Amino acid sequence: MRLLPALTVTALLTLPTSAAAQAPANCALANAVDSGSYATLTIDIWSEADEDNAAGTWADCRAAALRRSLGGNPKLSARIDGIRKQMQQLRALEGQFASIRAGGGTMYSHAIPRSFPYLEEQLAGLAALARTPLGAQTGQHYAALVAQARKDHAAYVAALRAYRPKPDETYSTYTAAEWKQLVDRYETLGRAVMQTLGARGDAATALGYTLLNTTLFPADGDF
Repeated sequence: MRLLPALTVTALLTLPTSAAAQAPANCALANAVDSGSYATLTIDIWSEADEDNAAGTWADCRAAALRRSLGGNPKLSARIDGIRKQMQQLRALEGQFASIRAGGGTMYSHAIPRSFPYLEEQLAGLAALARTPLGAQTGQHYAALVAQARKDHAAYVAALRAYRPKPDETYSTYTAAEWKQLVDRYETLGRAVMQTLGARGDAATALGYTLLNTTLFPADGDF
């Protein structure tokens, strides 16, 4: 989402919320209930910023809990942390792409932190599977899922690169140089995630690729 000119992905992930949204984290509660229940139980007077904050806080608490649970497996913990950071940046870029095409709008910035709880659930599932023999099981189905996910991601990037505003899209804030820079960054992040996941046709790898293609908005702008 580009609320300000040239707002970077890093800035998108660190935008301050309103004073009312700065409720202290209740990780004991977050680790006991789902994200929707956490929001219900912690927001006194609803606002968009409060909902964003509740989603982000729940995800942060669950990330910390997952990190603790992986204390005996530092290599896996580091891989999960790296994927999390890269995926959050990918989600932020997807929101920014959509905002540029639409000429702005706060819905795109709100969608970013609200996607983090589901991402955290996916990461928890991936970590759990990777720690069991089930995750290492190979098969043609798993290999096909990995191959298809890689193709789908490449197609998503290609669609982003091909985007140009239509003549009637006068509201778009698209500039060719900025768009190319953002797509280049998106492609680099995607490659980093795939490098971490690898291409082995096992259950854990196949599950990991579902994160890459759980995008916020379609690449062609039809949303």
